[in-house]
Amino acid sequence: MQEKNWRQLLSNLASVLDKAAIWSGQLVGWLLIPMILSLAYEVVARYVFGKPTVWAYDMTFMLFGAFFMLGAAFTLQRGGHIRTDMLYGTWRPRTQAAVDLVGYFVFFAPLLFVFVYTGWGYFVSAWASNERFVSSPWAPVVWPFRLVIPVAGVLLLIQGAAEVMRCVVAIDQDRWPERRAQ
Repeated sequence: MQEKNWRQLLSNLASVLDKAAIWSGQLVGWLLIPMILSLAYEVVARYVFGKPTVWAYDMTFMLFGAFFMLGAAFTLQRGGHIRTDMLYGTWRPRTQAAVDLVGYFVFFAPLLFVFVYTGWGYFVSAWASNERFVSSPWAPVVWPFRLVIPVAGVLLLIQGAAEVMRCVVAIDQDRWPERRAQ
């Protein structure tokens, strides 16, 4: 009975950790609205009224960058990242999980720790100096955009921990644990 308990504990904990990715993914999805609106405003202002904005391009690329980075944990939770399915799909779940587990420890986690550490440094530097985008006539502050880097990294690390737990259970059972509907 104890063997079943640790598997259930890992599966339950993975589901709890999933909630961070799901919550952030649903929240970040709303960034599409101001991004599309600012882009549409720019098109109308530029081509209908002949008065382009100085801020719409910057707003669009900052929102898209935030959307892309902050949505990565949600994409990982949903299994949406790229892998070589022509090989991977033919393997037994135990083999898939073992390869995934090695990948999480050898590539994923170390690179994400560097990403979070470096991103935090970029954020602190931008915040302390009130850095602005010099390539833009609008010159918005940089620190909110830079803060997205370590936050995205932490969200990915949390989701990565959930995926590692699923790999451990899959290696033991030779089947992937069920993902609970969220």
